[in-house]
Amino acid sequence: MNLLITNCIIFTNDEKNSILKGHAVAIAGTAISEIGPEQDLIQKYASYKIVDAAGRLLMPGLVNAHMHSYSTFARGLALQQAPQNFHEILQFLWWRLDSALDEKSVYYSAAVPAISAVKHGVTTIIDHHASPNAIDGSLDQIEEAMSLLGLRATLCYEVSDRDGPESCKNGLRENERYIRKCAGMRKSNEDHLYSAMLGLHASFTLADETLAHASEIARVNDRGCHIHVLEDSVDDQLTREEFGSGVVQRLAAQEILGPKTIAAHAIHVTAPEIDLLAETDTIVAHNPQSNMNNAVGRADIFELIARDILVGIGTDGMSADLWPDIRTANLLHKHHTGDSNVGWNEIQAMTLKNNPRIYERVSGQKVGRIAAGHAADVILVDYFPPTPLTRENIWGHFLFGVADAPVDTTIINGRIVMQNKEIAGLDEESIAAHATECAESVWQRFSS
Repeated sequence: MNLLITNCIIFTNDEKNSILKGHAVAIAGTAISEIGPEQDLIQKYASYKIVDAAGRLLMPGLVNAHMHSYSTFARGLALQQAPQNFHEILQFLWWRLDSALDEKSVYYSAAVPAISAVKHGVTTIIDHHASPNAIDGSLDQIEEAMSLLGLRATLCYEVSDRDGPESCKNGLRENERYIRKCAGMRKSNEDHLYSAMLGLHASFTLADETLAHASEIARVNDRGCHIHVLEDSVDDQLTREEFGSGVVQRLAAQEILGPKTIAAHAIHVTAPEIDLLAETDTIVAHNPQSNMNNAVGRADIFELIARDILVGIGTDGMSADLWPDIRTANLLHKHHTGDSNVGWNEIQAMTLKNNPRIYERVSGQKVGRIAAGHAADVILVDYFPPTPLTRENIWGHFLFGVADAPVDTTIINGRIVMQNKEIAGLDEESIAAHATECAESVWQRFSS
């Protein structure tokens, strides 16, 4: 269906942060075709379905640069033993939880955050999945769940040696299978919503042979890797003890790094390691809420950005909604440095410019801008500016106004997914009920 969005304030997210009034946006199929004066476009596209925005803010959908959908079933889960450090958080919570997932729970753990994403204006997710007792086809289950919403995503399976050689082998195979599946789908349909990376847990849980195999799969298929890098100092400590190398140096030697690879966190990186990330043009995903929640430290995003490293922002499974992490990033760095002026431009760039650039790098698809030729992933927000809205002050409006405003309409790939705050044809209550049933089984396995 072709759409014409009228009666809106348009934030294009171009290099000038242009704000357009009295303009309309034409969507032909899956892509934005034209932005122009409203009356001109109404006449030119008389056959298009009109979406009257009723004065709302029209902006590109958000991109979540690092997400763990499977974390859904951690919500409300009581731990039998309180972790004392990050390594114990992994051992007592996350590694036990992902081992408790089965095929059905993988599906519902992805469906629930997909709904939340659409409701909060996130139209694209880069997801990182783990379910060592339900590996085969797990990425298909996530894709199927996200397809309920038409959510755009890049998926991967988290390979690790922590669950033994067979699990590691199966994880590599699942990544390779899904990478090839997505490549085949993209050949027949360039607008296919799903793409793939090669997922890896963290250096200290990955043998040299595993890294070599992963690197080869990524190279042959022209894909990047999605890996946790120095989220906590334990990554460095155990990597050096086991492999006699620093984390980033080891990943560089195994050719894991590169312009299509995402290094999540990068908190405990040294100056030489930042040099390597910059030299290899590796992407970094900052996850402020999760980092604070786990008390693992603060990434020096300013030094990373100063070295021209492409730094984006994700949620690390805390939520599918990106807005809380955006605000947290704005506050965290001010609080930590004792400087109320830091981070304004950097976090704006990470959210609005870098996240779409990251997705284009890893998927090949242009998102995050209202411009002709870009994917028609846009949202209408119930934001009616109480003060002048200009390209110079848009970020202040975003942080202290748009972040609190409900999303009324979400359009992904030219399809209206949500309108008037309702997702047509989706039984959210039923999905939540099925998810609850799954959670009870997952929690039983977790406890045993």
